[in-house]
Amino acid sequence: MERHRRATVGAAGPDRYWVRLLGDPDGDAPWGWRMNGHHLAVHVVITAAGMRVTPHFIGAEPARIADGPQAGRRLLGPEEDLARELVTDLDAGRRAKAVFAAAPPDDILTRADPFADPDLLPAGLPYGDMTPGQQTLLERLVRRYLDRAPAAYARECWADAVARGLDALSLAWAGGLAPGDRHYYCVRAPDFLIEYDNTQDDGNHAHSVWRHVRHDWGADLLRAHYTEQHG
Repeated sequence: MERHRRATVGAAGPDRYWVRLLGDPDGDAPWGWRMNGHHLAVHVVITAAGMRVTPHFIGAEPARIADGPQAGRRLLGPEEDLARELVTDLDAGRRAKAVFAAAPPDDILTRADPFADPDLLPAGLPYGDMTPGQQTLLERLVRRYLDRAPAAYARECWADAVARGLDALSLAWAGGLAPGDRHYYCVRAPDFLIEYDNTQDDGNHAHSVWRHVRHDWGADLLRAHYTEQHG
């Protein structure tokens, strides 16, 4: 399929996107779709029991449009600004826990790992060690990513996080703190992870990803379906 795609539409570029339909939407079996292209990878699996939407990757190059009719636009602006507001609000002791390196990594750390593993990420500053205002910022940041999904699934994911205990959340940061500085951050939770980097092209090329330990690729729904149907 990949060889066919490259032969028909060519390599990825800023104006090249494609959709893959997997299975039969009118049938009873699980089905899904994927949309891929320049700085976009969305994976959706649907069964009678629900929907899954991770891995979910969005990037922006440039992170800030310099000129033209959309000058100043920042596709991932809220994802960057909420995290920076949180880190810059930390006192010295908390910031020492949150910031794990002066220089950020060149890219998201999980890259194309097939399985999401929050333990691959720096521990960072736990939610429970933050002030109430900082905790609110972290909650808003997490929900910014969850709200990329349809509302019902976003609510389900947030309810799961609350049920597991928000104290299990943590934030880690690397790089500069000023707008325009190259930087990276991640959020760890028992069931999911979030990563964001803006390090390439002198801090004007951003990547963001939301991964779920149990839900990536619809693994939990597919496992339940095939167990029920085939034993």
